[in-house]
Parts: sequence; C-alpha cells; structure tokens
Amino acid sequence: MNPRYTVIIYTPQELNHASYIQTGLFELQAKGMLNVKVKLKLGPNRGRIGVKLSGALTHSEQLNPKVSYYKLINNTTQEELTFATDLYDHADQFSEHAFLHCDYVFKRSYESRYVKHLSQVYQDKLFKLGLCFGVSSSHKTDSQLFFLGLVFSNLGTSIKLDRRLFSRVLKSYKTQIKHWKFVLTARDISRFNSYNAPKDANVFFQTRCFAHENDTDVKGIHQQRYRIVQLLKREFPTLFLGGFVSSPVVLNRYDDAITNVPTEPLAYLNALKQAKIVIYTRGLAYSPAWKMAEYSSQAKVIIAERLTTELPIPLVDGQELLYFETDAELIANIKRVLVDKTLAAHLSKQARLYFEQHVHPEQNVSRIINFMKKTI
Repeated sequence: MNPRYTVIIYTPQELNHASYIQTGLFELQAKGMLNVKVKLKLGPNRGRIGVKLSGALTHSEQLNPKVSYYKLINNTTQEELTFATDLYDHADQFSEHAFLHCDYVFKRSYESRYVKHLSQVYQDKLFKLGLCFGVSSSHKTDSQLFFLGLVFSNLGTSIKLDRRLFSRVLKSYKTQIKHWKFVLTARDISRFNSYNAPKDANVFFQTRCFAHENDTDVKGIHQQRYRIVQLLKREFPTLFLGGFVSSPVVLNRYDDAITNVPTEPLAYLNALKQAKIVIYTRGLAYSPAWKMAEYSSQAKVIIAERLTTELPIPLVDGQELLYFETDAELIANIKRVLVDKTLAAHLSKQARLYFEQHVHPEQNVSRIINFMKKTI
C-alpha cells in the first residue's frame, strides 16, 4: 500500500545542516511511511528580517542559505502545503522569503524574546525545530540533483556583469566542491543508533576554532573554549580527553591546547563513544551546537552551559543533564557525577531517551510531518 503523503525536497543552497531533515525524510520513506521526491531548485532565497530586543525590525535582501524548502502533499485529496526549516545560527534573524512562500517555518535557534516582535501573521507560521546535527542516510537518493542544486544555486548568486565575474564564479565553484566533499564525510545515522557503556570515568571536551577572530562573538567563543580546555587539563590531568582541533587559528593562538584524540569525523565519533562525562558549550550566536545532539545519542553524562534556544521539549537540569554557569560550578558538577554513580547512570539513561524520542531525525521529522498533516 502506497503511503498517504509525499514530501518534495527542493534542493537547498547548503547541504551540511539540511542533511538532518533530509535524513529523517529518507529514513521515513525506507519504512514505508512517506514518499520522498527531490526537485531541483536554483533560485536564490533573498529577504531577511532582523529583530532587535527593542522591537525594531530591519529588512534586507540578504541570502538565507541555511533555510531549506519542502512541500507536503496528501496523495488522496491532492491538498498540499509548503514548509521551510531555518537552521541559521542567529535567533534574531528570520527568512522573509520563507514567511512569504511557506505555510510553516521551523526554526532551530528559536527564542521568544525575538519572535514576539514579528508580525502576528509570521508568528503564527513559526515553530520550534529542536536540536539537530549533521548526519546522512544510506537510503538517500538523487545525489546528483543535490549536487547540481548546490553548485548552480550558489553560482547564480555570483552573477554580476563586471570584470570580476570569472573570478567570483570560479571561487564559488571551488567553495561548493569543497562543501560537497565535506558533506560526503557525514556519518550515517546507523552509527548513532547504537552506543557503548564506557568503562573509564573520563572527561571529554573536543572542540574547534572558527576561521577568524574578527567577530566579537567568535573571539568570545574561542576564549571560553580555551579557558575550559585549560581548566579541565589542570583539574583532571589523568581523565581529560580533548582540546582544540588543529587549525591555523589554533596553531597561532592556542597551540598548547591541541586535542589528544582523533579529529576525523568517524574516528571522533568512535572516541566519543568511549567517553563517559562530556562538556557542552554554546555554538555561534548562542545557537545549539551539534554536540548536544551527538552527546545525547551516545548516552553521555552531559555537563552543559545553559541553552538560550527554546526546544519543543526542554532539557531538564538534573534529568537529562547538569547545567553550569561558572567554572566552579562546572568542576563541581564533574566531581559530583564522578562520585555519585547513581546520578551518572540516571543522566546517561535519560540523555539517550531524550535523543530517541526528540532528537533522532526520524522521530523529529515525523513529529513535524504529523503536526502539519492535521491541516491537509
């Protein structure tokens, strides 16, 4: 029997973040719950709304490459609706193009303090996406279309008839080829479906620096991560695993904090599987970093900086994780779970359960689809 619903994926301008939603859709198709089709989309998605805490709004023609588009079709009635997933880091930035062309928009970095200043029409379309991470599915199809969509939609943004046209097009092409190669290294969801019960009580925090420190937010993230790496090395010299992934920025500024565990995606995941206690800090612009999803998938004891992003189902302090606000609280929480094995086991179990119910792409995408199915 054919599924009642079909989802059309329109090829996005960015595949790394969008892989999470795509994986959920292809996994649901493999179980016979949906039909999935891929269509080439080349047009740029311009139009962005910025929101200040004062309530002032700004409008620009900026691109929104981390917003991807889909159509949900009822195969029985032929009713359809369009939806977008906004995986941009910034909670104060919204795709006006998505609001104008979609019935629903699901935003990763969702914060009510910004959302409340949007028009009521836009607020009624906007919903919380939840945690996500880069991942792939062995059931994915139409790779050639995804590649063509990536290359040509981004080349289109480079077209301007001046003497730098060729150099811009060449740079864009090289950038997208690099992006495509990186996307191909994404780990299959099957590797997150299983987890290990680690024997050693180690403390794990591997992180990275971004390509520049010109931005105040980026510099603040680097300095915070460096401070925590040094703190963990000092407080837990025999238990700490991690540090910075080597890069030009790290070698230039933080070369005494380079990681002591593998950095290649699969090797990193294997190292993570052996860890017990893991440390989480914020992503860019206080966005929810992929680490939280990865940690919960592996049933880790999570000690985390508090999230500002609002989730469909909140993470509860003392249930799925322990939050910290200061360095002293971070160290105290680590020592607490090293001693209290009952608490550690509870946090581990609940973190994995949260992943299974709310973060696994199959479950989260199913939630989103079921929510929209009520209207068609």
